[in-house]
Amino acid sequence: MLREHISTEAHHRCEYCQTPRRLIGMPLVIDHAIPRSAGGSNARGNLVAACYRCNEFKGSKTHVIDPATGELVSLFNPRTQNWSHHFSWANGGTHIVGSTSTGRATVLALRLNNEYVVEARSIWIARNWHPPQD
Repeated sequence: MLREHISTEAHHRCEYCQTPRRLIGMPLVIDHAIPRSAGGSNARGNLVAACYRCNEFKGSKTHVIDPATGELVSLFNPRTQNWSHHFSWANGGTHIVGSTSTGRATVLALRLNNEYVVEARSIWIARNWHPPQD
């Protein structure tokens, strides 16, 4: 029940890469924005809908290096931050670009533009399934 509620609030998309559940081909998982290992709780305000790929790449990370500044920054938190403030679509929607230090660091840490997802996005774009229209 909680998983479906969180997924519905996320418009049935991964809150990190914005991939719709129907294109992933499997249910979204519940991710802790702040991992339990870093002191995060199971409270609703810390739970995020994520695809398996983003969840695995994120792991227990909370901070990573911004490639542009070399500074340690927090990863994107869908519960407290707005996706469109930190990210945008590029190359017709095949790539996610970080527009802030948090966005840039998250793109790299979660491998939001790995070769497999970029290839899949190309196919989805050809079918007019991507990028998400908000």
